[in-house]
Amino acid sequence: MALLKRLLLVLFISGTVLVGCWDVQELTELGIVTAIAIDKDEETGEYILTSQYLRPSAESTFAPSQEEPFLIVSVKGRTISELMRKANHKIDRKSFYAHNKVIVVSEQVAKEGLVSLFETFQRKQEVRSYVWVAVAHETSAFASLEKQQNSISKLPADFLYSLFDNAEYDAVATNLLTFYKDALKMGNNPVLGVLKLENDLNLSGGAVFKKDKLVGFINNEETMAYNWITNKNINSQIGALTFPYKENNYITLELSELESKIVPNVTNKTDISFTIEIKKTVEIAEQQQMKNFSSNEDVVHFIEEIEKIAESEIEGKIIQVLSKAQDEFQADIFGFGDMLNKKNPAVWTQMKKNWETEFSNVSFDLDVQVEILNSGLIQGSLKPK
Repeated sequence: MALLKRLLLVLFISGTVLVGCWDVQELTELGIVTAIAIDKDEETGEYILTSQYLRPSAESTFAPSQEEPFLIVSVKGRTISELMRKANHKIDRKSFYAHNKVIVVSEQVAKEGLVSLFETFQRKQEVRSYVWVAVAHETSAFASLEKQQNSISKLPADFLYSLFDNAEYDAVATNLLTFYKDALKMGNNPVLGVLKLENDLNLSGGAVFKKDKLVGFINNEETMAYNWITNKNINSQIGALTFPYKENNYITLELSELESKIVPNVTNKTDISFTIEIKKTVEIAEQQQMKNFSSNEDVVHFIEEIEKIAESEIEGKIIQVLSKAQDEFQADIFGFGDMLNKKNPAVWTQMKKNWETEFSNVSFDLDVQVEILNSGLIQGSLKPK
């Protein structure tokens, strides 16, 4: 009996190990996908899925190869699921998407809507939710997966990933999960990063969506203001504002800290307005022409003057992006509706069905405060004697 119990225990453990590992595949059997591009064939209306595969043999330190460390494969089809199956037929390994870093879509694909297109990713859980998503502007999505002259990385996917990971104040970095949340939630609309091929490939500006469909683009300055309002995509080490100061001598303020708040104001149960509060703590990073200060009082007056000019510059850029969102896109990309819902859900219940129209007509008050924390001033001129 004791021997039988031991035998049953061994069989149970062995069975558990086998069952737990039945779907484990060796890395040598997988084609690791590092980036995806989705275009549309204008003649057939089919989608074109371009996948960038890692080629490990080209990276070997024991047997150096002249081959590129990646492989580009394109297939056509009607659905993403079909395309992913077709891609498996064009390489000698099964495609593995868990290490995919970036999804790039063309303008045409984005205009037709992305939620249903990405549904396969969500259903099968093959592509992880934190993958970066972007729109290729005035170029194909395929072109963004090619090797770029301005890339230090060997893999184009690593180059693209770094663009998003190091996105500055005038660009947008949005992952797949955030896009889903903004596209499916009422009171907010997504903004995706924009990849432009202007001699070099770069990430700048923003692609504005109404629900999950692309409706237009905002430029670098408008994207900067969008980031200030929403407090998104801000890297405190590289955020900066440059403006002219007397006779076109430019001053650059480097962002040290940003606080922003959207405050809904409801009167008479139906009259809605919003106050946008922005407080920026900055440092003077560059001043093209130095001034001679005879006293500390002069320094204080100079700093106050620069703060007022900066506040005016910021207000102007915010008004510009607000006007574009209201008049041109009728898309609430700032989450005003979401904030109204949180503060006054009863009013939001009345407004939400026609929120895009309501959003286009609401008024805004701006409360912008700039504080120069460290002036970095040099007493005296740097002009040669």
